[in-house]
Amino acid sequence: MYKNCSHYNNNGLKGQHDQFKGRVSHFQQQLQFGNASIVIRNTTISDGGNYTCHFPNLEPEQIFSIKLVVRYSLKDRRRENAHAAPKPIVWLVKDTEDQVQLHCVVPGAFPKPEVLWKESNGDIFPAEPQVLYRGDHYYITLLITVTATNTGLFHCVATQEEIGHVIDAEIRVPDKQFKSSYGDGVLAVLFWAGFVTGASVVLVLCVLYVRKNYIKKVSAPKTNGSCNGESSQPLQL
Repeated sequence: MYKNCSHYNNNGLKGQHDQFKGRVSHFQQQLQFGNASIVIRNTTISDGGNYTCHFPNLEPEQIFSIKLVVRYSLKDRRRENAHAAPKPIVWLVKDTEDQVQLHCVVPGAFPKPEVLWKESNGDIFPAEPQVLYRGDHYYITLLITVTATNTGLFHCVATQEEIGHVIDAEIRVPDKQFKSSYGDGVLAVLFWAGFVTGASVVLVLCVLYVRKNYIKKVSAPKTNGSCNGESSQPLQL
């Protein structure tokens, strides 16, 4: 309220709401130019809402409206707010040979937090949370399935816009958790290559063995005094 140079801040007028005492000011030198703006300092969530600027002495009377939206800057507020969501609990479960399932649980939070899985590059994984409401608190569970094509580093983020709270937990999925079909193919090729090579070696050894004994057989020394042309000594095979 401003009227004939008296206003709330100089105690010339009474009736200012306790919520705004000591935090609202105007631009005295700008009034003559039609600037009736005010400044609200140290804003809080409760300051948000619809405001009207009323000029009762104008002809015709004029009223202007403006909406003030106040949001907290998001940060970890666990020390200053007992209802802030705790740090998410995250773990991984092997799903298939080339997929891993990531679990995230945010227990006992109020107001209800928004829970998201994000990659390290900021991409969000679409997933439907499981919500349990018990004892005036929310328990949120969020599951996603990732593959080796993803970045390997993931964040589960819990946000409570109403109180300006955000907190996250990260988990890294090692490459060894994934067994790609390409790797299996390489192992298969190596196995067959080894099998063929080994078979070739065995075959060569067999040939050498037979050839060696064949040479021994055909070159066995002949002796005199044989009966019917047969050697008196047995051949070694």
